[in-house]
Amino acid sequence: MNRQLEALDRLYLSTALTPDEVWTSQSSYHVGSLHPEVSRRLLASMDAISSDHVPVAAVVRGNAGAGKTHLLGWTRQEIQSRGGFFFYIKLVAGRDFWESATASLVDSLYRKDDGDHEQLLLLIDGLARRTSLDDATRAAVTGERELTRAHLDAFVAGIRRLDRQVGNEAGYTARALALVASSGAAAEAGTSYLALNDDEQEQRTAWGLPSRARPAQLVLRDLTRLFALVGPLVFAFDQLDDVVAASESSMGTSSSGEIRAAKRLTSDIATGLMNLREETRRTFMVVACHPDTWEKISRVAIVSALDRFDLLPELGAIPDEATAAAVVSSRFRSGYDSVGFLPPTPTWPISSAALAESPHRYTVRRLLNRVAEHIKGCLDAGKAVELTSLEAEQPVIAPIPVQDTETEALTSRFEDLRRAADITKPLDKTTEDRLMPGLLGAGLKSLVQELGGDVGRFQIETDFGRSPALHARLRYVLDEKTENSIHWAFRAIATDHAGAAQTRMTKAMNESGLAAGLSSRRMLLLRNIPYPGGRKTEEIKKDFFARGGWSVPIGADDVRTFTALRTMLATNPAGLDAWLRSTRPASRTELFAAVIAELRPHLGRSTLPEDELIEDSHAEADITIGMTKRGQRPFTVAIRQLRMHTAVIGAAGSGKTVLLKRLIEQCALSGVSAIVLDPNDDLGRLGDPWPTAPDGWTERQENEARRYFADTEVIVWTPGLNRGRPLSFHPLPDFGPVLDDVDDFTRLLTSTVATLAPQAGIRGKSGRATQQLGVLKRVLGHYIRDGGHTLAGFVELLAEPPSGTVNNRTIRFAVEMADTLEAAMETDPLFGESGAPADPGLLLTPSPGKASRVSVISFVGLSGDASARFVSRLQAALFSWFRAHPAGDRPLGGLLVMDEAQNFVPSTGANPSTESTVELIRQIRKYGLGIVLASQAPKGIHHQTVGNTANQFLGRVSAPVQVEAAKTMAQSRNSVIDDLASLNRGTFYAAGEGTGFSKIEVPICLSHHTGPLQEDEVVERAHRG
Repeated sequence: MNRQLEALDRLYLSTALTPDEVWTSQSSYHVGSLHPEVSRRLLASMDAISSDHVPVAAVVRGNAGAGKTHLLGWTRQEIQSRGGFFFYIKLVAGRDFWESATASLVDSLYRKDDGDHEQLLLLIDGLARRTSLDDATRAAVTGERELTRAHLDAFVAGIRRLDRQVGNEAGYTARALALVASSGAAAEAGTSYLALNDDEQEQRTAWGLPSRARPAQLVLRDLTRLFALVGPLVFAFDQLDDVVAASESSMGTSSSGEIRAAKRLTSDIATGLMNLREETRRTFMVVACHPDTWEKISRVAIVSALDRFDLLPELGAIPDEATAAAVVSSRFRSGYDSVGFLPPTPTWPISSAALAESPHRYTVRRLLNRVAEHIKGCLDAGKAVELTSLEAEQPVIAPIPVQDTETEALTSRFEDLRRAADITKPLDKTTEDRLMPGLLGAGLKSLVQELGGDVGRFQIETDFGRSPALHARLRYVLDEKTENSIHWAFRAIATDHAGAAQTRMTKAMNESGLAAGLSSRRMLLLRNIPYPGGRKTEEIKKDFFARGGWSVPIGADDVRTFTALRTMLATNPAGLDAWLRSTRPASRTELFAAVIAELRPHLGRSTLPEDELIEDSHAEADITIGMTKRGQRPFTVAIRQLRMHTAVIGAAGSGKTVLLKRLIEQCALSGVSAIVLDPNDDLGRLGDPWPTAPDGWTERQENEARRYFADTEVIVWTPGLNRGRPLSFHPLPDFGPVLDDVDDFTRLLTSTVATLAPQAGIRGKSGRATQQLGVLKRVLGHYIRDGGHTLAGFVELLAEPPSGTVNNRTIRFAVEMADTLEAAMETDPLFGESGAPADPGLLLTPSPGKASRVSVISFVGLSGDASARFVSRLQAALFSWFRAHPAGDRPLGGLLVMDEAQNFVPSTGANPSTESTVELIRQIRKYGLGIVLASQAPKGIHHQTVGNTANQFLGRVSAPVQVEAAKTMAQSRNSVIDDLASLNRGTFYAAGEGTGFSKIEVPICLSHHTGPLQEDEVVERAHRG
């Protein structure tokens, strides 16, 4: 490795700060010109509280990557340099506001300032000096000598002399602070009190603490008032976006009670913030969040209370080239200095021309991500080159192959370190808090490297203070716009003391956000011995498992692996990254098996070691959609990634239909069947070969076409048209596969009710309509649970509803709806049950000798809302069928292609298939069905569907409102697209999960493509096969 590469290898670019890094020095890379007005106003407020004035709270708004968390870290440095205190508040989804805020405040007690002084000891020492305690008492309450009850009493008495009200009201909490600064059983008693538990009752009573838990709101008030006696405080609220997003996402997977709890969360946050502002003294509150999050909070807050929150200017993109250069050079300086390297320019290898492209377009995170991408490319290629344009596509560089001798040396070193590892101390109750965070952190860092994908979406936390609630947490960002994330939290518990174990379990559950129905929060307790006995422990364990927690042993092999990885990551030998990707040591540990299984669908490809992959040439294949305009590289999509759904946008003449056909054809070549909704009859020729080869037809396309038509059968269906190939689904789907799952049962029941509602005469959103829907849902739920399955039987029951489903006022709704449904059954052939319902498996299962089936559904036999009603029943049937026949280990179980999707899931108003489409897109991916939404009008599609697509293709659109809608889709991925209205036919902007957009050219499809089919042509194709 030459001198330049050695210097580049030393650069560390943290593009997304974790909560840990708020507590590290920000001064070396703080750039004052980035957000000058926001910084000025924050400083003015800190000066005000330092002078005992009470400023209004500040709201720092900005989208992901704008620098909110960095500003909080800078604020921490500024307030602590003024002799004040900083509290970093992370609210936890599924937990009470006050409990969550108090837990964060207690965690901040153990954090240190830049002079390595712990805030807890600074507080106690400051109180001891201000109350003129004698040296012996001061040493005892600060943990320098053994603490006695007399010392504790003297400490509280001194606080009463300093401030009678605070001493009287916060005396218990002051005792607990001195206790946690000590050691042994005394510290456990104080920790139990601050953890809001009822544990350690005898110890607590002995030290003058109450035996019962003090309410969280009072403990928090006590703490702020005690700190205010010593210095000013800053309360910094961060990551509210993740909490709100997690609670909102839980609504789609929870019971009605959990949904109500989730809906209350934003209101609880708003109320808590407003009340906290009134409770505190000498405190400056800073709230950092997305603009949308603050808007949600504001809508439910008391208007008068909002006046006490100052909206600072919204954080945006980098303002000018000089600021961009300062951002980059400040991140490079320490790395270059560490090896004595003097770069040609402070920003080398990033040129001024490249940096000139960043103002008003790039946030700090986006710029640093691009810089990190370039540096990685240089290191992979073994050659340092200057980046001259941020917009230039990063060339695909084959990494320098690791020499066999280098691989052997690394493997040998790894095995030596494993053999030498100490497997006892990490699992010892006296050393686990010191050792386990580093070991788990090393394992998680290696795991992220091994998994690949977008590394920027991962965050790893290992610093939870001196008395940690957790030992490690892995966070994976699902949606960079809202920062909605999945969390995996880890906590080892080796103690055999019942009270200590109970406190640790409770703190871990609370910090992790573990809650029933909230699948985005996972918690793993690591314990190799039985838990202590006793009623209290059993209650906590039962609660832990009810919330979805896991308790697992951590084996000696895993400890050895993590120990070895910690050393190798610290020394960073040449070729380590490539060695990790090839040998996957962390991926092979027992502890991380569950994490990998849950991450795999989000990463869009297999994360198994190569020797464990399924031996199937198509099982994990990528399909090629087109070629990039720059570099003429294949643009591929992993078949498994299609589970995450796809959006294809383009006006008439854009090539949208060709792209759809190519996607269907390439999946069929890989053995994946598809159901295609074809309202325009543009896709019915999927079974027609080209009469003559089109211009530019290559030998590869000829071979693919030959294989496609040999192995794929295309069936055209005509619901509502008996002279074609009729198809119908009964109004009531098969509830059998979901009866044992309350969540899936509720989803299917809700979508079925939405389908029945128009036929039952329910219109609009009036109070009457709401009552009718409630009756319909209750009676249908009762009917299904009693074993009913026909619409006729349900209508009969609805006419005489069972007890408990209606009251004296609503029984008339049931009777009226029964009459209306009965009439609809007689007048609408598709709504009745005259024939056998189709099995969704029929649409997806190829005949013997064929590899795949493409079922094209034409709507020539339907009109008006009948199309949407049919689609709704099809979707209900698909949900039930995939619930009973999930894809399992297969990358994809099938595709549902919805052309002209705005007809089935419109952005405004609603039709019979709106709710079923939204719900299907939310829930079906885990069972293996991928959905493709195609439209000429992105503005017309419901935002909850397009927003749930990981793969997106944007072609030419011309109407201004549609252009803006497509641009908004691109901006959500930090991409700026200005030429949508002038794209050539077949040219698209394409993006996959976690990536920006690349411009691609899509080749002609394998099947004949010309104008739409006429009705007779549809019927003729329906008779084939």
